[in-house]
Amino acid sequence: MITLHFYETNKAYGCFSNFSRHPVAAGGRTWATTEHFFQAAKFSDAGDVDAVHAAPTPFAAAQIGRDRTRRSMRPDWPVVRDEVMLTALRAKFAQHADLASVLASTRGAMLVEHTANDAYWGDGGDGHGLNRLGRLLEQVRAELPPAPANFVAPPWIQHPEIDPADLFWRMGRGEDCLSQAHAFWSGLPPAARKEYDQYFAVPPAWTLSWT
Repeated sequence: MITLHFYETNKAYGCFSNFSRHPVAAGGRTWATTEHFFQAAKFSDAGDVDAVHAAPTPFAAAQIGRDRTRRSMRPDWPVVRDEVMLTALRAKFAQHADLASVLASTRGAMLVEHTANDAYWGDGGDGHGLNRLGRLLEQVRAELPPAPANFVAPPWIQHPEIDPADLFWRMGRGEDCLSQAHAFWSGLPPAARKEYDQYFAVPPAWTLSWT
């Protein structure tokens, strides 16, 4: 099974991040990002909720949500936080069809928020983290209409040891590998193909074979 790492919003599959600038309607309000919704859900006081809602960036929303001087934080937060996150993710991918197509296209791949900054929602940077965000994304993915095929990595990822000009490989299973990967890529919706292309940059040696 291939693993797809995501974290920064300006990089491939960054749309899976809660900091991605995709508004969501949930809980009777529209939030600038899922991070805003998630952080606001920590509080019972309307003033604290409004402060998160008005935060100009998801980072600012997160800072408010982590402010332990605010006294209205829910005492049951550690118990309910995963369910709140799941609610946010379901809203995000239900309300943005392009994002849903990207998420569905990863069927069969493991999704990992790769960062040393978080060992609960992410992988802790070295794999020791719980990667709860990745797991919940996979749960939401399973609830979407299934993609036509499981995720297929390009041949230079599947066989990094192969020279694409190697005729023995090409005459053996190489052509099947290349054709299967290219068929998967060709069938991707535009938004999903854009993420795939950004994640798997084509090495110069593979340019002619792939294009």
